[in-house]
Amino acid sequence: MNGNNSLRTFMKNIISLTLQSDLIYNQIASLIAGNVAGIFANSAGASGNIAEFCHAFELSVSESFTNSVRYASSSIEEHQVIINFSSNERELTATVIDTNQQFNPQTKPPDISTYPEGGYGLFIINRLMDSVSYSRSEGKNILVISKHLDAV
Repeated sequence: MNGNNSLRTFMKNIISLTLQSDLIYNQIASLIAGNVAGIFANSAGASGNIAEFCHAFELSVSESFTNSVRYASSSIEEHQVIINFSSNERELTATVIDTNQQFNPQTKPPDISTYPEGGYGLFIINRLMDSVSYSRSEGKNILVISKHLDAV
């Protein structure tokens, strides 16, 4: 590892959160995401719009959690959603893990002219975050979303 690459790849774990699959817990996921983003931005000496950074991160984590709950398989009795928060020097990441069926993260954005009630989650996440990746491993969906401080 050399200078910049070692900083870029080193991710420091901040907190791990395990919640039951129920929309009532979305408020907890959202509050923690917003607070983690605020603490991270302040400790990293952010000079941009910290409120915008925090809101984008909080909303994206909230949408990720909501999708995990709404699409949870009814055959799983005790479905849980795990959210891991980590960071490097200028980037905050949330990894959202669930045991739902595999999904396509490249879904077509909703046609807003028809005012659909749902389908905006991944669209919003992709618009607000700087990096979005999806993988599936050992029967689990793993959505990794990151926001750079320099992007605000």
